[in-house]
Amino acid sequence: MTIEEYNICVNQIGPSLLRFVNSNLNNKDVSKDIVQDCFYVLWQNRKTVFIEKAKSYLFSVGHHKLMDTYRAVKNTVDIANINFSVDSEFIEFSTKNLVKYGLSKLKPEYREIITLRDLEGYNYKEIEKITGLSESNVKVNLFRARRELKAVISEVEVINEN
Repeated sequence: MTIEEYNICVNQIGPSLLRFVNSNLNNKDVSKDIVQDCFYVLWQNRKTVFIEKAKSYLFSVGHHKLMDTYRAVKNTVDIANINFSVDSEFIEFSTKNLVKYGLSKLKPEYREIITLRDLEGYNYKEIEKITGLSESNVKVNLFRARRELKAVISEVEVINEN
């Protein structure tokens, strides 16, 4: 990969990679760091990665960085994100916020698969390459993730109706 091809990757793939990472973390600063790390890894391996495969390569690196981040913060609690208000359960949700809330309640691996498939538009084979799961596992996890997301959204809608 040449410097020009690398710069093309940064400009064309960077925004969607950032969107993917941020939709899984909901933390722009950490997401930007992860994307920067992904491009650093690409730069280190520029002699072995062809531009045609750069997007799936970057999303694979992003997936692994996300998993590392989940493991690192698994047992920590960010008290800045805790809402101590009792009335917080009854906040009206817009559709976008409702989906974001629902995604935030999913397990990281489910959230990631829904993001890759439904928000980024990857097919099952591409998700298989990015996550390292088999195609059948991708389909099963996507089904379970959608079912769980639907349950979370339905629960919030019932609360808001009352």
